[in-house]
Amino acid sequence: MKEVNTMLKEVQMTFRVDPELRAEFSNATALADRPAAQVLRELMRAYVIESNARAHSPANDLVSPAESRRREKAVNFARACVGLEGFKPSEEAQVNARRFINGEIDLSEFVQMKPYAEGSANSR
Repeated sequence: MKEVNTMLKEVQMTFRVDPELRAEFSNATALADRPAAQVLRELMRAYVIESNARAHSPANDLVSPAESRRREKAVNFARACVGLEGFKPSEEAQVNARRFINGEIDLSEFVQMKPYAEGSANSR
């Protein structure tokens, strides 16, 4: 029976990188006393894991903490603008705002026009 060599073959990648970035990366890895190739392999593995996780997650998966903060700032700004005009968002709008901030709905679902808001001339 023929033995099969199970050792993985290594491949080489060649890519272009800005000279300044390469120098900064080399300095950073030298300061950490780590080979640049080792750091790149770790970054590649982390990227693959993250990419696979995104690919296998539901389409409406929760947003990152940074995206959630960005959305909350935008919602708070919109609430302030609406308040300055003398309106108050309805309870449904408040619930949808929270759902948007949490990533449960996307922007197009959140900004659907509603005919009336509390405090508007048409709802009195």
